[in-house]
Amino acid sequence: MFWKKSSGEHKVAQASSPAGSAGQGDDMALDTLASMVRSFGSGAFDIDEVSAEDTRGECEAWAQRITVGEGRREGEEGAEFKRDWGGLRRYFSAHRNREHDYVGRSFASLREAVQTFARCLATAVGEDKTSDATVSQQLGKLTEAFRGNDAGSIRKEAENVASLVQAAISQRKQRQEAQFALLSGKIQTLRDELQHAREQATIDPLTQLHNRASLDGHLERVADLAFLLNSSPCLLMIDVDHFKSINDKFGHPMGDEVLRRIADSLVRQFLRREDFVARYGGEEFVVVIPDSTLQNAKKRAERVREAIEELEINCSKGALKVTISVGISSLAEGDNGKTWLSRADAALYEAKAKGRNAVHLANFPQHSFASLRPQSHKP
Repeated sequence: MFWKKSSGEHKVAQASSPAGSAGQGDDMALDTLASMVRSFGSGAFDIDEVSAEDTRGECEAWAQRITVGEGRREGEEGAEFKRDWGGLRRYFSAHRNREHDYVGRSFASLREAVQTFARCLATAVGEDKTSDATVSQQLGKLTEAFRGNDAGSIRKEAENVASLVQAAISQRKQRQEAQFALLSGKIQTLRDELQHAREQATIDPLTQLHNRASLDGHLERVADLAFLLNSSPCLLMIDVDHFKSINDKFGHPMGDEVLRRIADSLVRQFLRREDFVARYGGEEFVVVIPDSTLQNAKKRAERVREAIEELEINCSKGALKVTISVGISSLAEGDNGKTWLSRADAALYEAKAKGRNAVHLANFPQHSFASLRPQSHKP
């Protein structure tokens, strides 16, 4: 799936692996994720709690855990490696929170610095006026020397004027250089913070998935490119069953934890680089699979439904079990992002009407992209 990326737009990728190459695809996904973790570390910067060097070391350690795994005991050659996906998410979530606090303090510091710079400008104007008055006074002395026709006095006063003017120009230049250097540093800090803020604007802070704004743009791009790429995208609309009763009975903090756990499950089930997972709003999520038959999309949806059904979230009032309902629609000819999403939402409504904890396919459009392609060898 897509994790948090740079400020550039996400690219729509077409699945190209043939049937039977899932292992190779998984390896490529792990290698890609490890590379992204290392890239995150290489771009780290010092914050109050953690140095950039420490962050790079931690990211390298996580990259190795992702690719190599951990937890296999000696002699267990057939055992699978364990990969702590939840730990990875918690690490990045905690680090992002620290960065968020650091950026907030930096904004406050920047405002104070700008105010200081303004005071410096006012002070510099006052100092310039003092220098100008001194030069003017010395020019008056030079005029008096001319009137006396004393060559020695004229030379002396002229040298004094030249010296004062040179000193005033030098002082003014030094003040300006210092002030511009201060302002340049603060502007660069502001640019970096604004860039970080733009990136944060595409991420849901609770689940660390893509947010609604990011999803809307992605749906339009997929719809525009599907015909050119000869792909058949599918969209999953996911809703947590009886979520209001969870908030009412267990409280909103537990409701937030349920959403985080479901987001983690979605991330684990849709690990492919081209899959796009987003929080649509409230207790609703959306998954965009860029190239798949409806039947294969339904199989993947059933797997994630079963995985979430098996979740057990412990709290002070006991173990909490949750389920989800899923509506699936393929992209139809003439669809845009809104109409495509609307048909998936209608299928979700049908799944809930039939008792919830279910997966339902939208009515198959006569001219869907999926209908124009063979139904086999689809991811």
